[in-house]
Amino acid sequence: MLRCITRNRICSLVSSRVIRRGYKVLAIESSCDDTCVALIERDQDNVQLIQHIKSTLNSVKEGGIIPTKAFQHHQTDLARITRELFQQNGISSTNPPDVVCVTRGPGMAGSLSVGLEFAKALSVAFDKPLVGVHHMLGHLLVPRFETSGQVPQFPFLNLLVSGGHTMLVLSRSLLDHEILCETMDIAAGDSLDKCSREIGMKGNNMGKALETFVNANRQHWDYKDFQMPKPLYNKSGRKDQIAYSFAPFHGAVKRLIDNEKLDLNDEVVQACLGYHIQQGIFGHMIDKLKLVLKENESKLKGVKDFVASGGVASNVTLRVLLDEALKSTSIERTSYPSPALCTDNAVMIGWAGIELYEHGLTTEESVLPISKWPLSDIMKVEGWKQKNIK
Repeated sequence: MLRCITRNRICSLVSSRVIRRGYKVLAIESSCDDTCVALIERDQDNVQLIQHIKSTLNSVKEGGIIPTKAFQHHQTDLARITRELFQQNGISSTNPPDVVCVTRGPGMAGSLSVGLEFAKALSVAFDKPLVGVHHMLGHLLVPRFETSGQVPQFPFLNLLVSGGHTMLVLSRSLLDHEILCETMDIAAGDSLDKCSREIGMKGNNMGKALETFVNANRQHWDYKDFQMPKPLYNKSGRKDQIAYSFAPFHGAVKRLIDNEKLDLNDEVVQACLGYHIQQGIFGHMIDKLKLVLKENESKLKGVKDFVASGGVASNVTLRVLLDEALKSTSIERTSYPSPALCTDNAVMIGWAGIELYEHGLTTEESVLPISKWPLSDIMKVEGWKQKNIK
């Protein structure tokens, strides 16, 4: 059974598939405003999610995440939900996890520090190895954890799209990732949030609120043709620039509302404008994906799998547009995590930690959190311990 993760309250994610006894992994994620723990069991050929518990900071009143409040949320909830996980699964000093995995970065320093220090303490107390995981590597690899369909095989192309990141990445192996295109200003998820708030959406997850509202009002999509910007569109002296730019959408929406004196209390206007916001932002992503495929044809030779992950990748409209755009390309398979595993979660940290651990990598207990940590430089930080795995 997979029970969806609900925002703003603690809930569990449980898998019922039975496997042979292997080793147990405790995973912790605290990079932003989600406090998450997971218990995963791994044997030579299979993986089982035992339980996942997640608690999300409610930032509706603030209209965004305040780092100090996120820090306090992790301080309040992490030990409590870990105790719950331990009690429900018989974890103790006589039955400890075999590996402790935790997000080391990137993310908000205060939030990261709570999870990392807690994981270090558990690693020392249980006398078990620690694996510090790159947050975006977790998003990138989580489709390899889920077993529905064919597991993406290296090399594969990834669209990592969330409130904090938007990038196209060529993953040649577990530790070899080349960023082919990234945003020059804000992330797509941040732009969606800002535009959604501008037209009156409310909630803890603005992009999701927009998607739900727009899909519930399909009959209003063609009310009016609201024009959205085309960032980095070819102009004189600038052609085929491989980069994203999502900041212009927010400014364009504000000007549109002011210039046309739009009534945002009118559901028809609101739904139509929301539809065009999504189409504009997603269309920009698709245009740059096609450009990357065109300009990197030789580099991408042999790449058959495409993965989209991160919170925005749960959007069904985006998935449909990506599938359609990739039909006439060399990409043969597309993979998307289940919605519960698109947003920040400890499962992805546990699975990435498993892949790193089985590659012979663990982490020293002296490491510090890393607020900015390029995905292309996973190994270029201090604190890795490596042993040969036969």
